Amino acid sequence: MRINYQLRELEGEQAFFFLSKAREVAKETGKEIISFGIGQPDFDTFSHIKEAAKRAIDEGKTGYTESAGIPELRETIANYLNKRYGAGVNYKNVLVTTGGKTAIFLAMVGVVQRDTEVLIVEPSYYAYGQVAKFLGARPIYVPLKWMGKDIGFELDLEEVKKRISPKTSAIVINNPDNPTGNVFEKEKIKALFDLARDHNLALISDEVYDYFVYDGDFFSVTQLGGWTENSVLIQSFSKTFSMTGWRLGYLAAKEELISLLDTMAVNLYSCAPNFVQWAGIEALNGDFSPTYKMISEFNERRKLLYNRLSEINGVEAYMPGGAFYMFPRIAEALKSTGMSIRDFVFRLLREKGVLVLPGNSFSSHYGEEFIRLSYATKREKIERGTELIKEFVEEHKKD
Repeated sequence: MRINYQLRELEGEQAFFFLSKAREVAKETGKEIISFGIGQPDFDTFSHIKEAAKRAIDEGKTGYTESAGIPELRETIANYLNKRYGAGVNYKNVLVTTGGKTAIFLAMVGVVQRDTEVLIVEPSYYAYGQVAKFLGARPIYVPLKWMGKDIGFELDLEEVKKRISPKTSAIVINNPDNPTGNVFEKEKIKALFDLARDHNLALISDEVYDYFVYDGDFFSVTQLGGWTENSVLIQSFSKTFSMTGWRLGYLAAKEELISLLDTMAVNLYSCAPNFVQWAGIEALNGDFSPTYKMISEFNERRKLLYNRLSEINGVEAYMPGGAFYMFPRIAEALKSTGMSIRDFVFRLLREKGVLVLPGNSFSSHYGEEFIRLSYATKREKIERGTELIKEFVEEHKKD
């Protein structure tokens, strides 16, 4: 048989690749691995959400549902977006998906055509480029501007403008951003929206970390008047409610697009799990205090990780405003040790039992000088892990 050649062009998620490597090292060496790798809250799914799922199972809500999602959840999502952001939507603007990745795939299926170009603000989550390639489009990466450790990264709108061409079909942004933790200001979001509108492009805004903002306010694309005309919102329950394994997400857009993607959804996955959708209703309507408690703890971890990384020679750490990642520049540490970014990551894992991700998992422009660390892990592990990173750099310094 002939295999689809486009599958050969795809790359997997590096976080899962390195997680597998960490397990191999743990098995071979007996080391306890301290992981700053995968982006998963280390909190259990909140009890009221789990109880809602159990009730739904006991009530027999285990069969197929409407492919776009049960009406009750779509209504709940619309009401939530309207209350939180003044989004001005109804249930017909909402499509429930099997997690955020499915929402990314469907959003891009909806607005990206073959032989077009997709502008992706990077460093970025890997999936955007992979889906663009699979759809026969060309990902064009727009690098954030590195402003140094006192500021971190900034979005340069001129860089976006320079890359818009007659072939451009969409602009993709992750706000807050994985891996940098950057939170884009209202003015930048408005400017991107205007650029997309003026050039008849789609603006795809992945806002799955919208609650994880520690300094200042978050501005959603859904707060802009007329946003559904050329924008698509991607959302997920995974981070806000620590529901990563439940695989529940959604996208919101204009009714015509949602109606067309509903047909794609039924062909792709039939529907999101019935009882999980009822848990999603409870998540949005229920008690948010566990979410705020989790975010408060992540904020303390953010400050701890920043302080500890700042003590390591050759590491330029900056304080990110959102998500739960840091993306420090380690160019001087690499120079002093004579290592490439991949050597650094693999040897740190094998010799010290500490897992970080190489920057080239997220960026072609900055990838060789940065690493990503997730601080969705216990404080004591942050303290011990950064101590081991410091030891590693000192031990391998060349005279």
